[in-house]
Amino acid sequence: SISMGRQSHPFTNNIGGKTSIFNGYGSSADFNYASRSSNSLGFSLGEGSAVSIDGLAILNGSAGQSDSFDEYEATVSTDVSGIDVSLGYADDRVNSVSYYGVASSATVSDKLTLGSSYTIKDSASSDLTGWEATASYDILSVGYGDKEDTGNYTTVGLAKEVADGLTLYGEAELIDNNTGTDQEKWSLGAKYSF
Repeated sequence: SISMGRQSHPFTNNIGGKTSIFNGYGSSADFNYASRSSNSLGFSLGEGSAVSIDGLAILNGSAGQSDSFDEYEATVSTDVSGIDVSLGYADDRVNSVSYYGVASSATVSDKLTLGSSYTIKDSASSDLTGWEATASYDILSVGYGDKEDTGNYTTVGLAKEVADGLTLYGEAELIDNNTGTDQEKWSLGAKYSF
């Protein structure tokens, strides 16, 4: 399939998405170009088969890149013995930054799921890494991530579907910033999916 316009990035979805199990927080420790971008051309190949490939290119014409892509990325996803695995690469040509990532998620039982991601931000000035691990058991979800040169993130959440499509949740995220100023975030909410 081919798509055009404003759309989500496959690198962010398939790499960071493996640990995106919370309603309001989480997935803070992965490096990526962006979540959604306009003026983009995307493609998906092999969706629903053993191996799928997703790609995206941004045609903004920013900063001297008017005759070519400003950013492009691709991911390859497959199932290995019940573990959903994705590899990804993104190239920000305007800022000369490359992103590499690997992630996995697995449903261990009816109630237990595990997820992990590891990303690298490769620029001319430095190489930075980010990793995150999550676990969800029944209504409880926990996550921990370390984003180099930024901070550490600890996330805890409770979520319960109380009616068909209606979920109530409460979450907390503790951020140990490298700047020395730590943060605590709390939220309660309801989500209706239809």
